[in-house]
Amino acid sequence: MKIAELRQNPFILLVLKDGVTNGDFSAEFMHKTQQQLSDMSLRIASDCLSIIYADQIKKACEIVLGMINLGLLSQCNNDSDKAIEIIKNQGIVFCFRAGWAKYAELKNIAPEYFKEIPISTYALGVNDTADIMLKHTTLVKNAYKSIKLLEVHKQVSAKYSANTVIPEHDEDVLLFELQKFLNSALGLLLINSDRNVFNSDLYNQLVTYLSTTPAEQIAAQLSSCTKTLISSLPLTAKMYLEEVTLFEFSELKKVIASPKTVAIYLPEVLELSVNVTNELHDDFDGGYDFGIDDIDDDIAYLKPNSE
Repeated sequence: MKIAELRQNPFILLVLKDGVTNGDFSAEFMHKTQQQLSDMSLRIASDCLSIIYADQIKKACEIVLGMINLGLLSQCNNDSDKAIEIIKNQGIVFCFRAGWAKYAELKNIAPEYFKEIPISTYALGVNDTADIMLKHTTLVKNAYKSIKLLEVHKQVSAKYSANTVIPEHDEDVLLFELQKFLNSALGLLLINSDRNVFNSDLYNQLVTYLSTTPAEQIAAQLSSCTKTLISSLPLTAKMYLEEVTLFEFSELKKVIASPKTVAIYLPEVLELSVNVTNELHDDFDGGYDFGIDDIDDDIAYLKPNSE
């Protein structure tokens, strides 16, 4: 990409200009190439954007340019002489297909992640010298992270989930749930429990421990239990969780730091079963009454209005 940065144009446009200047590309060849570029742009606009609006057609042209640039660079390794030979012998459509194949890698790696990447991510303006190869490499890395997140979530939830796990692909939700699973696992270790999920007795035991134990003792136990938890996880999961900093337990530590309010905020950071949550809200005996525990209020809406 150094050539592109120096001359302020995408690599593919520089190659075409040099090819024309050096006599590698005839006028007939360039006319055919321009027609192919127009056809591909209109096809992209029709399939992925809109051919009604001019700005969408312009965006389609930029997408085609970006895909061709990606494909050409992947084939020539930034060698302009080799790039001219590829275009001359294989044609511009070949370069586009090579770029599209790179783009399709994302779908093969992580289908759900691929859905979140708009095709316009690969758009490249005529004066844009952005490194399209670097951008694609970053997207590939993120795709692998996305699929790894799903894998680790399945591993951890299989052991520590207190409720039925509903399939989810939103990365923020998955990370949120993972943190709660790990918080609960650590909380159970703090009270020397060999269970994987909380019941009411274990939860109350943890609240008592955190409310009555000196902070220094909790800190020491927390450090020891964190090491125990980390060592119990599969190596690949451990490496991923370290990378996304879920072993820092920031929210749990914040709750623990305030013993007087620990009982109020602790449920928010733990993975608790529906039954335990209901008991904490005094809803268990009354069933699923959405927090209304007064019998008169519960049935008031059923009574006809009295005159």
